[in-house]
Amino acid sequence: MNALRKAGLSVGKIPPGPRGSIADVPGIRVGHCTLISGSGENAVRTGVTAILPPGDPYTEPLSAGVFVLHGHGKALGLWQIQDVGELETPILLTNTLAVFACAEALLTWTLQRHPEARSINPVVLECNDGRLSAIELRPVREEHALSALEGAKEEVEEGCVGAGTGMIAFGYKSGIGTASRVVGSFTLGVLALPNMGRPEDFRPPFPRGEKASNSPRSFTPFGGEGRGEGEGGSLIVVLATDAPLLPSQLSRLCRRAALGAARTGAPADTGSGDFFLAFSTTLRFPRGAEKIAVEIIPDRSRLMGELYRAAAEATEEAIYSALLSASPIEGRDGRIPPVFRPAG
Repeated sequence: MNALRKAGLSVGKIPPGPRGSIADVPGIRVGHCTLISGSGENAVRTGVTAILPPGDPYTEPLSAGVFVLHGHGKALGLWQIQDVGELETPILLTNTLAVFACAEALLTWTLQRHPEARSINPVVLECNDGRLSAIELRPVREEHALSALEGAKEEVEEGCVGAGTGMIAFGYKSGIGTASRVVGSFTLGVLALPNMGRPEDFRPPFPRGEKASNSPRSFTPFGGEGRGEGEGGSLIVVLATDAPLLPSQLSRLCRRAALGAARTGAPADTGSGDFFLAFSTTLRFPRGAEKIAVEIIPDRSRLMGELYRAAAEATEEAIYSALLSASPIEGRDGRIPPVFRPAG
């Protein structure tokens, strides 16, 4: 179970899958490559997280949709998904200045399997970890992204790993968080990378009380006088489901995920890149096919409404779990963000 469930907390009413993670969707695997080295101004606290769909996404692209709540980010590959509705590579998460190194890794990974490929749409999403990591040193290289891809497994590790290593949300240490929901015979899973919000924005998942290693308001902000800790920042949410949803339905699913993020206090600030991407593991568009026969879930069906609710619930839970699974870490110039834990 994810960190939120391990803490005896829950969000919403729809039941989770057995792992409480995105890997409850059959065939999904997640890998991390974590980079921790140096200290002071040269401290490196960063990494790469890979999300691999089942099968071969290049020969059989998956139905996919996106939603951009606020676009102050350096995401790659979303325009083609928005227009064509297909995901044809794994998804990589990393820091802002490592996007292109990770894109190179996805090209290498795909060409190793398909040397005939002449057009590839790598999908890389990012958050800026420059408050805790010397991002300007550009420590992430292609080999690290390939390591995350090759090390992917069904057990999803949360917290300060991979792309989550240097993240801060609501003034607290953040990381990778995940959650899932079961709707009828289908499963919906979420993986979140929260790196946004001020302490006063935060809405914890219980009525009252919290404890932390130190107050987030006493944590020295990074980025200039008067800038609140976490102001700007970004949020990445990836949703996977085995429900056979069309690209338009998956885009709407992403918009409901944004409702779940809002419940936590995510502000979609002016400097924030808030990107939501969803894909179906069962609705595929084989390369070269002239037509396919598909099962459709009607837009106005009760089932579709429950999937919308599941997207909001699982996103909210995944963000909380990213905070609860984070561990203390000393970043650049000795900065140590507080760790959030429920009171009691």
